[in-house]
Amino acid sequence: MIKLVLLDIDGTLTRDRNTEALDPDAIAAVQELVGNYIVGLVTGNALIVTQALSRYIGLPRGSPLIAENGCIVDYKSEVHELCEDLNLREIALSLMKMIPDLRPTYQFNYRKFDITLWAPRDPYELVEDVRDKLKRMNLDSKVKVSHSGYALHLQPINSSKAVAVKYLCDTIGISCNDTVYVGDSDTDIDVMDVVGYGVAVSNATDKLKRRAKIVLDKPSGKGVADFLRNYLPRL
Repeated sequence: MIKLVLLDIDGTLTRDRNTEALDPDAIAAVQELVGNYIVGLVTGNALIVTQALSRYIGLPRGSPLIAENGCIVDYKSEVHELCEDLNLREIALSLMKMIPDLRPTYQFNYRKFDITLWAPRDPYELVEDVRDKLKRMNLDSKVKVSHSGYALHLQPINSSKAVAVKYLCDTIGISCNDTVYVGDSDTDIDVMDVVGYGVAVSNATDKLKRRAKIVLDKPSGKGVADFLRNYLPRL
């Protein structure tokens, strides 16, 4: 029996994977769930952004939130930090000197563990370039690099959304098998093996769709709305 519904934000609750605009139909569908399930957000966004979004989306106070790609869990207004503090902002500043077109995102100063940067380049090429620089700095064994489709992420090597989801389930006191997770990007892949139902929107990355238990027929927010209304009640 499904008790917990966890939703990624960017590319999942948005209109598509190329915008930060939330999909109104998805938000309405999420609001319809409140009262029947525990509903939470899992995102690479900073905690302060995640908290604000949860309020404006319409989730109750104290709803479970996972921010900075699994480094921070906020449940019932208690914040739990799961990652090692590697002072990644300073490392990011050094990288920006080595890669001139690399620059901080608007959330840069509000993040502690997972630091985000942006550059007008091919995401995979950028990731490889940053990995090469980290190797030269002898940090490749401590820092991992990924790209969400929105920004480049630097985070501690052992951090992940999956670790945070397991921690959250233990904290709430429910089985991860009774949990649904909906996502769109490679940063959601590890969660697919943790929850009972890993769900990918139709425009998710190929890697995520291969690992998901359910692949939706519709993209991003439209897929979420359809799933929450028409498929979730039958699980």
